[in-house]
Amino acid sequence: MIDDLATVYRYDQRACGRSTGGAPYDVATAVADLDGLRAHWGLTDWIVAGHSWGATLALAYCLQYPERARGMIYLSGTGIDPPWHAEYKANQAARLGQAGQRRLAELKERLARARGAEWAALDREYCALSWTTDFADQSRARELAQQLFVADLHPNYAVNQVLGADASRVIENDPSTARLPGLRMPTLIIHGEADPRPLWAARKLAGLIPHAQFQAIPAVGHIPWLERPDSVSRLLRRFLADL
Repeated sequence: MIDDLATVYRYDQRACGRSTGGAPYDVATAVADLDGLRAHWGLTDWIVAGHSWGATLALAYCLQYPERARGMIYLSGTGIDPPWHAEYKANQAARLGQAGQRRLAELKERLARARGAEWAALDREYCALSWTTDFADQSRARELAQQLFVADLHPNYAVNQVLGADASRVIENDPSTARLPGLRMPTLIIHGEADPRPLWAARKLAGLIPHAQFQAIPAVGHIPWLERPDSVSRLLRRFLADL
């Protein structure tokens, strides 16, 4: 969407996707890895962008290295308030319905015992069902969820659990909130109005960062670039053009 305006760098984080790497799996290491890539690519500063957990990482990076971030793009993030967790789980359960919840629980139980090809097939079904709740248009949810798979790669659930817990500890606390007014880089916060992760959490975050603009996209869930790529592209391009 923006590679004609800027050089875009993407990577698979430690122990996930195509990357190797061992513990620790915490926010400090994830931030250090990201800054190590910046140095490797020979960049003095850059615009940091992230989606979902990546948005949390972008925020943590900007809090750690504000002088190295010319801008921040925070897409479909979860803010800094712990109550988002319970609201998200309730919204996800409502979208799954009782039958979907039962099937997801059954798949999770079977995954714990499965190995090899059986595990891979069950995990594909588990992810596809879970991800359907991230889309506003439920008539297209299964089709769109399939587009999130990359070759034969699977989520690293161990890293997800440990890193997620550390992210909550680091970001969802009063000291982090107190540091937000010190962020001076231009910031774009985008959130789908139909994202099961609550809109209010992203909106509140935008109100705490001095140069942040908040953009809500109607009829869009957690993956806006699949549901409304035109809207996301327009917002990103406008933000970058103004930097």
